[in-house]
Amino acid sequence: MPLPPSNATILVVDDEVPIRSILARQLRTEGYNVLEAGYGIQALQIARSSPDPIDLVLSDIVMPGMIGTELAQRLMVEHPGIQVVLMSAHGVDEMSSPDRRHNVAVLRKPFEGKQVLAIVQLLLSTTPSNAGADTSSDPLTS
Repeated sequence: MPLPPSNATILVVDDEVPIRSILARQLRTEGYNVLEAGYGIQALQIARSSPDPIDLVLSDIVMPGMIGTELAQRLMVEHPGIQVVLMSAHGVDEMSSPDRRHNVAVLRKPFEGKQVLAIVQLLLSTTPSNAGADTSSDPLTS
């Protein structure tokens, strides 16, 4: 697998601290810059205030306050081209493979660390294709 870009910044969003901590530690070990948020509004605040652009968001779907799909929609509007990996144990079969056109992938829990790294590397290695694109058929709103 290719090495991660040395300047890639990943925002990990999960309300379960142990899961968020494990993912963040694993990504840091692989050389990524990692920011952490416990819920959607906090993730938006971090994304808006980060001095470095966020390249990818790894977010749980089911969280209190703002669900991960809403967070992803907002981030993709505010940061065109951002890559998104949504994680859930609930009904994600229809979106289980990467949607390169919309820079979105979904991981079904439970998953192994190597699966996270593989999808992160895949999305970061692709050229963002949704900057300025029509998102009226966005799978997140379907």
